[in-house]
Amino acid sequence: MICKPFKDLSLSSLGLGNMRLPTCPQKEGNPIDREAAGKILDYAMEHGVNYYDTAYVYNNGDSEKFLGETITKYPRESYYLATKFNIMANPDYKNVFEEQLKRLNTDYIDFYLVHAVMDNNFQKYIDSGCIDYFNELRKKGKIRYLGFSNHSSPETLKMFIKQNNWDFVQIQLNYFDWEYGSAKKEYEIIAKNNLPVIVMEPVRGGRLAGLTDEDNELLKAAQPDWSIASWALS
Repeated sequence: MICKPFKDLSLSSLGLGNMRLPTCPQKEGNPIDREAAGKILDYAMEHGVNYYDTAYVYNNGDSEKFLGETITKYPRESYYLATKFNIMANPDYKNVFEEQLKRLNTDYIDFYLVHAVMDNNFQKYIDSGCIDYFNELRKKGKIRYLGFSNHSSPETLKMFIKQNNWDFVQIQLNYFDWEYGSAKKEYEIIAKNNLPVIVMEPVRGGRLAGLTDEDNELLKAAQPDWSIASWALS
C-alpha cells in the first residue's frame, strides 16, 4: 500500500468508506451484514489500509456501531478513525460526540468532520457553537484533527474555510467532477489556503466503475489488465 504523510501520520492512499457496506435487507432496520462487511474490513487491514471513514448518520448509526464492534480487534495505533457531525440529523453536538465515542469503542477520534457543509446549512454550523466546542476537544486530544466535508459552492467554501483553523478539507474528487463539476475550483481554493485535501467519492459512489459498453471497451482496449474503476484512481 502506498502511504502519504499527513502532519505526523502516515496515511494509506486508499481508505475504506463505511457508507455502502453489505446490509441485511430482510432484517428490521436493514442492518449491516457483519460477516460480509467484516471480511471487507479484514481484507483492507491485511493490505495496508489504515484510514476508516464513517459518519453519525450512515446506516442510521449502524456504520459507527459496526466499526466499533469490528475494527477494535486490531491495535488502536494500527488504524485511524474518521467520523462526522451532521447538524441536520441531531444538533446536540455534545451528546452526539459522546455517543460516537461509545459507538466506535474509543476514547478519541483521529479525524473529525463537520459533515456536508452546503450553501443552505453552513450558517447553522457557524451559529450553533459546535466549531468552538470541537476546537476545545481538539485541545484536549479527544479530536486529533478537525476538518469538514464540503458540498457547497466554491464561494461558500472560501468563506467557510476562514471560519476556523482547520486541519484538512474533504471534497468529492474524481475525473467526472473535475471536468464537469466544481471539484477543480474547490481543490484550488483549498490548496491556496495551504490545507490538505482528503478525497471522497473517487469512483463517484461506484458510478465510474462501469460506464457504457462502448466506453468500457475503449478503456479495456487501452489497458486490458485494468478494471474500469481503476481508471478513476489512475
